[in-house]
Amino acid sequence: MSADGPCGADAMPSHPMASLARGMRLLAAQGDFDALARVAVGLAIEAAGAATGRFVAPDAIAAWKDAPDCVARACRERQLAVADGAACLPLVHGQALLGLIFLEGLGAAGPDTAALDILAGHAAAVLDNLALREHVRRDGALQRQAEVELEFKQNLLRTVVEHLPFRIYAKDRDSRFLFGNALMARLAGVATPAALSGKTDYDFFPAELAAKYFADEQQVLASGQALLDYEELVEDQDTGELGWTVTTKVLLRDSDGQVSGIVGIGYDVTQRKRMEASLRERTQALEIANATLVQEKAHQQVLIRKLGDMQGQLLQSEKMASIGLLAAGVAHEINNPIAFISSNFSALERDAQQILQLVGAYESVEAVLPLEARTPITRMKRDIGLDDIRLDLDALLSESLDGLKRVKQIVQNLKDFSRVGGVEAEMANLEQGLDSTLNVAWNELKYKAEVVRQYGGIPDVRCLPSQINQVFLNLLINAADAIVDEGRIVVRTGHDAEHVWVEIADNGAGIAPEHMDHIFEPFYTTKPIGKGTGLGLSIVYGIVQGHGGRIEVDSAPGRGTAFKVILPRAWHAGARDEAQP
Repeated sequence: MSADGPCGADAMPSHPMASLARGMRLLAAQGDFDALARVAVGLAIEAAGAATGRFVAPDAIAAWKDAPDCVARACRERQLAVADGAACLPLVHGQALLGLIFLEGLGAAGPDTAALDILAGHAAAVLDNLALREHVRRDGALQRQAEVELEFKQNLLRTVVEHLPFRIYAKDRDSRFLFGNALMARLAGVATPAALSGKTDYDFFPAELAAKYFADEQQVLASGQALLDYEELVEDQDTGELGWTVTTKVLLRDSDGQVSGIVGIGYDVTQRKRMEASLRERTQALEIANATLVQEKAHQQVLIRKLGDMQGQLLQSEKMASIGLLAAGVAHEINNPIAFISSNFSALERDAQQILQLVGAYESVEAVLPLEARTPITRMKRDIGLDDIRLDLDALLSESLDGLKRVKQIVQNLKDFSRVGGVEAEMANLEQGLDSTLNVAWNELKYKAEVVRQYGGIPDVRCLPSQINQVFLNLLINAADAIVDEGRIVVRTGHDAEHVWVEIADNGAGIAPEHMDHIFEPFYTTKPIGKGTGLGLSIVYGIVQGHGGRIEVDSAPGRGTAFKVILPRAWHAGARDEAQP
């Protein structure tokens, strides 16, 4: 900065002291740094009689590489330095160097050092005062800005605290309220948050709840660990209703970081709890409904199984009825020719005996006949083997009669097994039914097993004989199927005071344990496809249950199987429907 000195109205008067006083007034009147520097340089030029001058700020001094020697000395000595027609006037206030006034082109008389020193001191004082005023101004602006920001933050915090749907409060180390928002005041049952100040929970809540809150807060203060999202029961002192609050309690610290209390935040979750309870109730209701549906489905499956079982039994009963009708028809048709064959055979036997008696009578007089009459008769007797006929005729007649008896027995067995029209219960001997069934099934059994009868002489029981015979037939056929090559089937009977029983045991392959629970299920079979329908044992089970009885099974792989049918001695047909499972 350079200046030619003050001019016009501001020019210094000729008297040195008057000029200095005027200059000091001019310096004091400057309101900014640039004007002060310009006036100070002008006054220094005037006082020193210099040609030019400029102001050098402190931060520019270090960067002044080709500065004259007087500059370095002025900075070091903190006083006016003159050298080689130049002068450097330091502006010093206290220990601070505020700048330099560098003057060039000094007159021959040299500068007025006293005036320059006074000028430099006054300029430094004014310059420092300007800096101080600027600093105060900036501090005031910063303070006003800080006050505005603080007020904004306070308003923001107040708005957030009062309008968030949370209960917010602060307490000292003795759990006395320092602050609480409107929701906290409402929960405590007071009109305004100010009514909370200095009070404790014991002033607002039941003693039990207050003690719980106090214990939680003291634990946070003692441990230094925050209590986060803790569900607790609260009582609204305004309405008297109990509700649930999720509470967070953290340490409150002062400006020095020391713990001064706690801050608590809680939000009401009563409605959520009610919704959760309602949801649980609805879920339980749905689970119960689902379990009911599962039970109903299981019941329907049982009914479907029973229906399939009944359908299978009906089909088998119709089949057996058809077989019975056919067997009865065949037996009737066989009985007619057997009857007249038997009748004719009796006459034939009588006539044959009479013819033999006639031949014998003739032979007794044959010797008296002429030779020519005996010769043809003798030749004929030899040709027809009369002697052999006489010896074989009795045996042929006896065997033929035995064959007729066997045919009649088979026919009777068919009639006994089928019992056509036997829909009414009647007294029957189960051992006779077993014999009839064995005769009917003999063709299936004779090539695979030796059948051993071990009858115990059981009494007659009231039953549906055709159905019981069907049970025996199914069990015998199953026993034969269980025998691979040749085996043994034992049929046993026995009784006690209340029951009769029939056991059919084989020494076949046996039943695997995993199949035991399913053998009586309809359509369940372990036989190859095309070898079984899975209805045989199901029908057996249904018939025995229908008679009020039960079946016991003893089996193991490789050891064979024994089915024991146990029937009550006192049974009436009306119990059949009651006994169905």
